[in-house]
Amino acid sequence: MDLLNSWLLLGCFIACALLLGGALVLLQRAEPAAFTTPAKAAKPVKDLHLSGGGDEGSNSELRRHLTQAGFTHPDAVRWLTWIKLGGTVLGFGIAMLVVPMVPVLASMAPEMQLVMQGVVALFGYFAPVIVVDKRRAAWLKRIELALPDALDFMLICVEAGQSTDIAVKRVAEELAPVHPELSAGFVALTEALAAGAERQEAWMRLSVDTDNDDLRQLATIIVQSSTMGTPVAQTLRVFSADLRDRRVRRIEEKANILPTKMTLGTMMFTVPPLLILLLAPALYRIASSF
Repeated sequence: MDLLNSWLLLGCFIACALLLGGALVLLQRAEPAAFTTPAKAAKPVKDLHLSGGGDEGSNSELRRHLTQAGFTHPDAVRWLTWIKLGGTVLGFGIAMLVVPMVPVLASMAPEMQLVMQGVVALFGYFAPVIVVDKRRAAWLKRIELALPDALDFMLICVEAGQSTDIAVKRVAEELAPVHPELSAGFVALTEALAAGAERQEAWMRLSVDTDNDDLRQLATIIVQSSTMGTPVAQTLRVFSADLRDRRVRRIEEKANILPTKMTLGTMMFTVPPLLILLLAPALYRIASSF
């Protein structure tokens, strides 16, 4: 009976997770990333002004996070709010049904049962947020990995005699099969420039929408180069080299931290068996002598 109750509890949790996941999937359009519609690309300034504060700024930032996670539906913010509320109610209802069925949980004090129900309700509330954050983190990681390749190809285009705008358009076309996320951002940038947006506003919009510090620095460098008349090719070459050096330093830092992290595992899984092998014969002889 206890085994049946345990399987029932596990099945309820899995059903709750599947319902929440299915509701999130319904929000996702066919486009894999942001910046895929010309209508959004033609408005390079609006979201920057909205992100300053207040309720509209909070909704704009949440919409941007949802777009980065792949949920580009116009009502994604509203649906996320309803999904969180529904997950809370669903989690609390499942906890109220399951707790009396499991003998171990039913024997607890009413206060502990209420606390457990509240914990399950909180899990139902934060589960959609965790899913969105995971997808957004993966999207930002893909943007970070794609940027060095984009800079190298942009440098080649600029050195071949193309302007910065044409180079960005060519990079977007060539990187679409390999890095569709960054390619979509460059497509939106070129469409915004073609629609008459100022260069600084369009580039800053791209850096804000991607939440990437390297792209923000690239936007500042390109705008300053075009304003002051300095060679863009040399600037891109120096920036690309600096970006790769910083990436190598981050990798080396992680590699240097790895032995320290492995020390605890080595001590836990190596030292006790070694002590057993060394001390077991002596302890056995001592115990046999009495």
